[in-house]
Amino acid sequence: MTMAQASSPPVLTPHKITRSYSEQVAELRAIKDKCIGHLQNKEEWVEKGILGSILQALQGSAPSHVRTEEDSVRLLCLELLASISGGGPQFLNPLHVVDVVPTVLSYISLAHQNSPRVVLTALRIIRNMTEATSAALPGHDDLNRLADAIFRPEHLESFHAILTQPSTDSVIQEQKRLVLSSIARLCNKEEHQNVLADSGVLDALATILASFIVARGEVIPGAEMVAETDGLADMIPAPAPRGASLALTLEAISAIICNSKFRCCMFVLSPAILAVLPLIDFTPASAEPRPPGAGGAAGKSHGAMDYLLPLMPGSQSRSSSQVAQLPPSSLSRNASSNRRSQTYKFTGFDPASEDSDADNPESPVVPWLLNLVRKTSGLERVAAASVLTSLFKANLTRLDREQELAYLLVPILCNLIRDHMKEIPPSIYTTTFIDSDTEKDWAILEKTPEVLARLVGGSEILQKSAHECGVIKTTAKLLKDAYELLASPLIPSPWTAFPRQSMVSEGSPPSCQLGPPGPVPLYIHRIRMRYSALTLVAGMCSSREDYRKELASQELVPFIVESLAVRPGKPQDRKGKSASKKEGKDGAERLAYGQNPTSVILAACHALRCLGRSVSILRTTFLDHDVWQPVYKLMKHPDLEVQIAACSVVINLLASSSPMVEPLLQAGISKILCEQAHSHEPGLRLNAVWALKHLILEVNNSRKKQLLEELEPGWLIQLISDDTSEEGAPYTRPRRSTDADEDEDMDAETTEEEEPHLWTWRGMDGNPRRINSPRMQKAKEKLEMLRKADLNPARKARNDMIAIQEQALGFIQNFIMNPNTPQDQTELVDYLFSELGENRLFGILANKLKVRVVGAFGRKYSKGRDTLALYPQAKIIMAITFILVHIAASIPRHRQLVIAQTELLKLLGGNLDNESVDVRRGLCHLFENLSVLEDDEDRQPCAQRASELAKLGVLSKLEGLETNDADLYVRERAKAAVAQFKTPAMA
Repeated sequence: MTMAQASSPPVLTPHKITRSYSEQVAELRAIKDKCIGHLQNKEEWVEKGILGSILQALQGSAPSHVRTEEDSVRLLCLELLASISGGGPQFLNPLHVVDVVPTVLSYISLAHQNSPRVVLTALRIIRNMTEATSAALPGHDDLNRLADAIFRPEHLESFHAILTQPSTDSVIQEQKRLVLSSIARLCNKEEHQNVLADSGVLDALATILASFIVARGEVIPGAEMVAETDGLADMIPAPAPRGASLALTLEAISAIICNSKFRCCMFVLSPAILAVLPLIDFTPASAEPRPPGAGGAAGKSHGAMDYLLPLMPGSQSRSSSQVAQLPPSSLSRNASSNRRSQTYKFTGFDPASEDSDADNPESPVVPWLLNLVRKTSGLERVAAASVLTSLFKANLTRLDREQELAYLLVPILCNLIRDHMKEIPPSIYTTTFIDSDTEKDWAILEKTPEVLARLVGGSEILQKSAHECGVIKTTAKLLKDAYELLASPLIPSPWTAFPRQSMVSEGSPPSCQLGPPGPVPLYIHRIRMRYSALTLVAGMCSSREDYRKELASQELVPFIVESLAVRPGKPQDRKGKSASKKEGKDGAERLAYGQNPTSVILAACHALRCLGRSVSILRTTFLDHDVWQPVYKLMKHPDLEVQIAACSVVINLLASSSPMVEPLLQAGISKILCEQAHSHEPGLRLNAVWALKHLILEVNNSRKKQLLEELEPGWLIQLISDDTSEEGAPYTRPRRSTDADEDEDMDAETTEEEEPHLWTWRGMDGNPRRINSPRMQKAKEKLEMLRKADLNPARKARNDMIAIQEQALGFIQNFIMNPNTPQDQTELVDYLFSELGENRLFGILANKLKVRVVGAFGRKYSKGRDTLALYPQAKIIMAITFILVHIAASIPRHRQLVIAQTELLKLLGGNLDNESVDVRRGLCHLFENLSVLEDDEDRQPCAQRASELAKLGVLSKLEGLETNDADLYVRERAKAAVAQFKTPAMA
């Protein structure tokens, strides 16, 4: 874009707009005309103090019903602010100084009789400031500050009003697009996601999405009748008008529902979605038989949306005459007359999942989104995949859908990345503006890897599909390309025949002082690609060792290491860095690689943590690149979130046989970890104790005692016995927990002092038919249950507490295990008892194994109120068991101490039928150790131990496990323990 030539200094005095409204209108219009498209004029007017005068005019009296000259002044002020805010990151500082955001937000309210143009202009200012903040250098890129100001209840009411306007006018559609864009770009904190869901904005977005379903002719046949029955007929929207953005709608929905089952359910149970995509039986017009296992009473029923998807590999092929047709719906406007649909057969279908799916039927929006991914392109495809990924990660898809996603979704995303990895011409390297096609290509390339990473993370099936698509090599190229040199990252000053001298002096107010200019678009793109590629690295190496090794073989670790630095240098190994420092190139090179924002540093930490699960990578690649050094520096980072992430990497760096234990010890890691173990932040406390658990295993007895002293024995006792939040924890079904059971389905009840319904689902909306509809009542109950489980702070506190207790108990276990000699074992056990207190330790362990019965939030209730049974977690039982296993592996005196703990052993014996196989294995190991005969002098004590365990019923239970347990290892361990009981043998 060519800048207009600078004119002579203006004669207007914007710092004193005190004349008549007509004069102000003329003056502001002249200023606006000079500023639009001319960066230097914008800078000059800001330095003259125009912003203060504009804000003064905007903060005047409220607009009237009839447009006046005063309203014209406001509109011109807003338009001038829109022009200035669109000038780039250098204008952010003065705009924030005059507190422009709250003032502008007051003009988006429809309730204040603001004209559509005023609302639109105000929204453009917010959009411009969002884009400028996103493009700013680290230190000036705080989007959360902007989000905190915008996502407040009073402003979200305005957002809701804008999104629910029925008008198809182009100005209104542009307003909606700007609101959608703001949500998509700014909503990334849980508190913002929750307030957007509760304010009705999520339901409004779901209604807009439903209008696209109507416009595409994909309303499920029979939806009208079902909607009429449930009182949802008025929720079926008109078709989406021209100008409406499907991509932005999906992006905004994805931003809100991400990482929350409750919010995902709010979306799929939104009245408009239920109205157009009801869960009803569907028979295709051709009455075609379904594939084996896909229909009938014994199989899974497939809804209408599933018939839009192709047959899966392994299912029977059909001729075109056998393809089922969706019957027309009166709501299916502009539907394609030749649209074909096919059913499919899932080759890996698990009949055991039938009951689970029947209890929680999948919403038809899932196959609709999958079909949308297949049928659309560009950003619409990416956004649809993102929403679908959130539903999949929230377990709202059928259990057999995972394999289908591997066949249909993963390859599309992998191809989308490759198709947009285009060579960047040199002309773009320093350009200030890029064309719309390039901008779209970059946006797709920035977003798709992150969506793919979320999708495949934790799923070996999906990771295998991505691997077969060659995603590892693609990821390596993405990250390496993101570190290509840029000669000049910052936007160059525009050429002008009349160079402008800054008007700012030492005494100029902050509102007149411009900030640093922003970088060129290519720089911004590359920084975003660093983040996106790093998330995909973590996603692909979260499960399988061979994928970790393949990623490491792509020589990615130097690039990940440089991503830990705010000012990265050239990615290279240890020798290359030493050579660069000797030649004096290191400092100069770092300027050319830009600055990494916090998001990139966090993504790099996550990638290293996942790669660090490989012992071979720890011993070779990580050591070759001195990974521990930058990670250690981040342990002292001022940002708490970065400290937590860095500490998560240290956990693996201190793992067994890691060559980085000694250098980290010499650097002082133990002191930092002990300090962080005292942190008030649960995440940091957890990671620090976890790292200490690994570290304590790798050091000698003297170092172990020193570490315990640094951590403080009293604090360790508090960590393993801190049940303060347990009474307030939310639970429902009284059941024994296993490793896979982490209270996902448990909810809370309200106290007598609380109102019975603190949260009201807007979906009911007082409609009598909806209130009396069984389907809507079920939806309401499900949402209320999930909301309590998702948002209850006591539940979150208890989950944090259990995780910390598990690691703290593991610290004790590792403290007394892996000694060089039996004498060391004895010494450590005795030292532990002397520091923690023998009776106190055993008492705490026994207390943690008891089933606790409390009322909701631990309060006493009047007769008739339900009580809640709190069962010990399997991982806590295991941790306690293995502490005792190692104590019992010491000398007879220690075994006698354990056998004297009658209550503790009785509680443990009660878990010999625990659902967790690991618990049963551990207990067999414990009772086998307790029955070991040390020497001839131990015969009588050994017999006494066997007798005590028999009295507790342990022997009979072990005999039952010996013959009846499903696990071979448990049967063998039980057999050995029973034999030891009956005929003690020397160890």
